[in-house]
Amino acid sequence: MQKNIRASAFKWTCLCAVATFGGVFATANVLDRPVFKVHGTMIVWAANASSQAPIVSDFIINDTSGSGDSDLIAGDVHTVVTGSLSPTQDSFSGATGSMPFVITNTSSGDVITDTSGDGRLSVDDSFEPLGLETLTDARVDTTRQYSSFYVASNTPFSIDAQVLPPGTTLDFILLLITRVQLSATVSGTDGGLSFGSQAQAPHSGGPAAGFSASQRLWDLRTPQTLFTGNQRTAAGAGSIADQSVRINAEYTIQGASLGGYDLSLGTFDFEVEVIYTVYAP
Repeated sequence: MQKNIRASAFKWTCLCAVATFGGVFATANVLDRPVFKVHGTMIVWAANASSQAPIVSDFIINDTSGSGDSDLIAGDVHTVVTGSLSPTQDSFSGATGSMPFVITNTSSGDVITDTSGDGRLSVDDSFEPLGLETLTDARVDTTRQYSSFYVASNTPFSIDAQVLPPGTTLDFILLLITRVQLSATVSGTDGGLSFGSQAQAPHSGGPAAGFSASQRLWDLRTPQTLFTGNQRTAAGAGSIADQSVRINAEYTIQGASLGGYDLSLGTFDFEVEVIYTVYAP
């Protein structure tokens, strides 16, 4: 993740008069040039690699012209489950459950197996016995997953995304049908921690502005810009959390994309790593 800043300089010239014996006056110019800068800065936080949250893991300044940024904290930010401070690396990878199903053409009509509404099929779901008909079938339903991180900045920033190459042919196929959409939440309370009370949307058009349309993960095999802002998040004096906005990533696999799925195709476990880079353009 990256963050950036530009600075202003103050300078003055001191003119000193020096008297010489004999009534002749000489002058000497002494040039002084104090310089004070406040770089474009972005502070990114969520969880860390050890699943601690909330943790600031990126403090990046734009200390050179162009795209040169310096990260003053070693390590990377790891996302949390949207609306909480639970690290996604624990909550999703360690979760029990799978994509939900729609059981079609039962005597009671179509039945969605995700009765708990958490977006997955797990022991939290429960439904009534199903009347079996000749055409009763099970197909995978649309599934979504949400993760987030937080940014506090004194300068506009952009976000790029890149997917690391997966390890199997099936994973490559699933890249084609999995989409991601970024969005911003200006204020709220997650895991008991309030954020955004002194923040503004990172784009003057509002929380939905500046974001690209939904992208296939397949198209992120090379870095793509998913957000371009035009104003800082810090709108008033406050703490880092007060001046932070939440950046949300929604991953979706449409049921129609897996319309050909049949129980004869067995199981699969799709996991891919997406890297988001926050920087001052």
